[in-house]
Amino acid sequence: MTEKIRLNDEQWNKLLSLPHEGETKTHGEPSHVSNRLRSHGLVTQDSQGREHLTEQGIRRLSQGR
Repeated sequence: MTEKIRLNDEQWNKLLSLPHEGETKTHGEPSHVSNRLRSHGLVTQDSQGREHLTEQGIRRLSQGR
Protein backbone atom coordinates (compact mmCIF):
# COMPACT_ATOMS: atom_id res chain seq x y z
CA MET A 1 0.00 0.00 0.00
CA THR A 2 1.18 3.49 -0.80
CA GLU A 3 1.85 6.05 1.90
CA LYS A 4 -1.16 8.29 2.47
CA ILE A 5 -0.21 11.83 1.43
CA ARG A 6 -1.48 14.37 3.94
CA LEU A 7 -3.59 17.10 2.38
CA ASN A 8 -4.86 20.32 3.87
CA ASP A 9 -8.54 21.28 3.51
CA GLU A 10 -7.95 23.36 0.39
CA GLN A 11 -6.02 20.58 -1.35
CA TRP A 12 -8.59 17.94 -0.36
CA ASN A 13 -11.51 20.05 -1.61
CA LYS A 14 -9.67 20.69 -4.87
CA LEU A 15 -9.20 16.94 -5.43
CA LEU A 16 -12.91 16.39 -4.79
CA SER A 17 -13.84 19.01 -7.38
CA LEU A 18 -11.69 17.69 -10.24
CA PRO A 19 -12.90 15.31 -12.95
CA HIS A 20 -11.09 12.02 -13.60
CA GLU A 21 -8.69 11.75 -16.54
CA GLY A 22 -10.66 11.46 -19.77
CA GLU A 23 -13.75 13.14 -18.32
CA THR A 24 -14.53 16.67 -19.34
CA LYS A 25 -16.26 19.41 -17.44
CA THR A 26 -19.12 21.15 -19.15
CA HIS A 27 -17.52 24.51 -18.39
CA GLY A 28 -13.91 23.47 -18.78
CA GLU A 29 -11.97 26.45 -17.57
CA PRO A 30 -8.35 26.14 -16.55
CA SER A 31 -8.04 25.71 -12.82
CA HIS A 32 -5.20 26.42 -10.45
CA VAL A 33 -3.95 23.40 -8.55
CA SER A 34 -1.13 23.51 -6.07
CA ASN A 35 2.24 22.24 -7.26
CA ARG A 36 2.14 19.75 -4.39
CA LEU A 37 -0.82 17.89 -5.91
CA ARG A 38 0.95 17.74 -9.27
CA SER A 39 4.34 16.77 -7.82
CA HIS A 40 2.79 13.82 -5.98
CA GLY A 41 1.17 12.66 -9.23
CA LEU A 42 -2.40 13.19 -8.04
CA VAL A 43 -3.31 15.69 -10.76
CA THR A 44 -2.35 16.16 -14.39
CA GLN A 45 -3.01 18.99 -16.82
CA ASP A 46 -4.30 18.64 -20.37
CA SER A 47 -3.18 20.71 -23.36
CA GLN A 48 -5.90 23.28 -22.66
CA GLY A 49 -4.80 23.85 -19.08
CA ARG A 50 -7.64 21.90 -17.44
CA GLU A 51 -6.75 19.78 -14.42
CA HIS A 52 -7.76 16.13 -14.06
CA LEU A 53 -7.28 13.48 -11.38
CA THR A 54 -4.83 10.73 -12.24
CA GLU A 55 -5.31 7.10 -11.19
CA GLN A 56 -3.13 7.89 -8.19
CA GLY A 57 -5.37 10.85 -7.35
CA ILE A 58 -8.44 8.63 -7.52
CA ARG A 59 -6.75 6.11 -5.19
CA ARG A 60 -5.90 8.94 -2.76
CA LEU A 61 -9.55 10.01 -2.71
CA SER A 62 -10.61 6.44 -1.94
CA GLN A 63 -8.38 6.50 1.16
CA GLY A 64 -10.60 9.20 2.64
CA ARG A 65 -9.81 12.42 4.37
